Amino acid sequence: MLRSLLAVLAVVELLAPERVIEFGERLALENSGEASLQPWITPVARLEGLVLLVALVRPPALPGPLRSMLGWFGLLAVLSPRGFIDYWTDLVYEDAAVLAWKPWVVPATRAIGVLYVLLALFGWRSKEETGND
Repeated sequence: MLRSLLAVLAVVELLAPERVIEFGERLALENSGEASLQPWITPVARLEGLVLLVALVRPPALPGPLRSMLGWFGLLAVLSPRGFIDYWTDLVYEDAAVLAWKPWVVPATRAIGVLYVLLALFGWRSKEETGND
């Protein structure tokens, strides 16, 4: 069920990355629409959807180098969620200083970081792959 939901989200991000980005901004920013995205963000979001879809469709979910990268990103998000947010905000937005994140974003970043670390350490296994029913 979760895998199917993630696959649908990946397809939506692949086909309409601008809408996913706009939704995320409205959800997470106090003042969405006040900063401009770097021009390379939309193609990268589309690529993210493609990578997620491939990872969900073709086990094992992620090859070693991608799992390692995911683990390091997750570890940074766990250890310093505010620093992680600030770094990526400056990288992604042309005028990042004007943005104000909603209060739930920092703890959510840490929680997602934990998920990334766990995925990097243990991978994604379905019941069919493990033999459990």
